[in-house]
Amino acid sequence: MNAFFNSLTSVLLSNAVRLHHPYKLTFALTYHCNSRCTICNIWQKPHKEELSLHEIQKFFSANTYFNWINLTGGELILRNDFVQIMESILKTQPHLFFLNFPTNGLFTERIIKDVKQILEFNPPHLLVSVSLDGPEALHDRLRGIKGNWKRAIQTYKGLKKLRSDQFDTYFGMTISGHNHGYIEQTYQELKNEIPSLTRSDIHFNIAHYSSHYYGNLKQKIVVPNDTINEIATYNKKKKWTYTKISWIESQYQRYIPKYLLTKKTPIPCLALSSSLFLDPYGNIFPCAMWNKPVGNIKQIQFDLKNIWNLKKTQAILALIRNKRCANCWTPCEAYQSILGNLFTPVSLL
Repeated sequence: MNAFFNSLTSVLLSNAVRLHHPYKLTFALTYHCNSRCTICNIWQKPHKEELSLHEIQKFFSANTYFNWINLTGGELILRNDFVQIMESILKTQPHLFFLNFPTNGLFTERIIKDVKQILEFNPPHLLVSVSLDGPEALHDRLRGIKGNWKRAIQTYKGLKKLRSDQFDTYFGMTISGHNHGYIEQTYQELKNEIPSLTRSDIHFNIAHYSSHYYGNLKQKIVVPNDTINEIATYNKKKKWTYTKISWIESQYQRYIPKYLLTKKTPIPCLALSSSLFLDPYGNIFPCAMWNKPVGNIKQIQFDLKNIWNLKKTQAILALIRNKRCANCWTPCEAYQSILGNLFTPVSLL
């Protein structure tokens, strides 16, 4: 309960002022990946020495105020110390309210085993999204791995058996120029495999370019504007189901039309005000989409307070506030911006 009230306080304060420290962290634990995705080149990144378990533990011990930690990759499960990292997070973050990460679902047994171990550490709210980018043939082609679709479904089924007040899972579908027009077919094929599936079990986000994260500037991932009607048509058939992120997800989708039509972030962004992005090498960025390095945790004794108020950080923050940044609309950045603009009148057109 204390974590909830602390999180609520952080969210409300973020509507009025820049926080003394970020309440949300997006942390790419690794760029190692066993998918070969069409819209993402993370799997092609040259192998470099990533932060060690000891360094990650040191970082979280120095920064104990996070309310929300969004872990990403690469495929996190490929880190042999993944469970130990999760244990470190849960032992050092007394105010943590929400913890989430994605998986491609390829290593079903290992994923389920690791999640079971993580749940033994008693996380407040843990959410795992299983990536699925279309019907079977399309998904396997976009992911570059034959049989990925079937493995993802088996992973989802196994994780769903662990569902509780502390844990849930859903499918995450990234809409790009490669799979727009396939939302309804994706749902119908999944429904055939999982009769209990509801439309709310599939969550959507919009594909983006990022030089320092995805490394996909040469890919053709432009999202067509007719995606607006496609998502709206799907949602009209969806019954409202309460989940821990159902409201914020609905708000995210509510602003997708404005983003696609203007190519501008539809509301004031709170990167470097409420949140930041950390890569596997310790480099700090405002977000996962904008290649604007702020520093490296090794150079600031792993303590973010040593960089949060520097002139360089303030200068980058000013660019964000003037929308001279990447102008993205990904859930990793959009969700905390939505929560930080609860009382800001914003046009949807």
